[in-house]
Amino acid sequence: MSDIDVQQMIGPSALMSGGNIGLEAAIRVTQGKFPDSSFCIVDEWVWLDLDAPDLVVEQLASEGKKPVMLLVFNVLFDSSTLSESHWFRSTPLVEFTDDMFFQTTNKLYVLLGDGRRKSMSLSAVVRLF
Repeated sequence: MSDIDVQQMIGPSALMSGGNIGLEAAIRVTQGKFPDSSFCIVDEWVWLDLDAPDLVVEQLASEGKKPVMLLVFNVLFDSSTLSESHWFRSTPLVEFTDDMFFQTTNKLYVLLGDGRRKSMSLSAVVRLF
């Protein structure tokens, strides 16, 4: 999906940089730093800051999660599957490190290149899918 298509789908957003390394280097670094994690390396992504009711934000916090999700449009590598994937939404963020490692409860996403960052209501995110 091109940047124009992403913009049309999500509307105005800000540029956000991920890791500035190649795919092979990203695989090596990720395997070294997170040897027991299932991971997915992506290069067309949108960081969604969720505008959610306080009750939802409090519930996420009690579970160790933040009101942030990813929209992923291009998977370069997935350690757990060989199948091609269509665009998808992650589960909520647990931890973000090194400007590129987006950890959720079940999966580690490695953000490469420039992505987009946008605030979006939780109800709008749910309607996307």
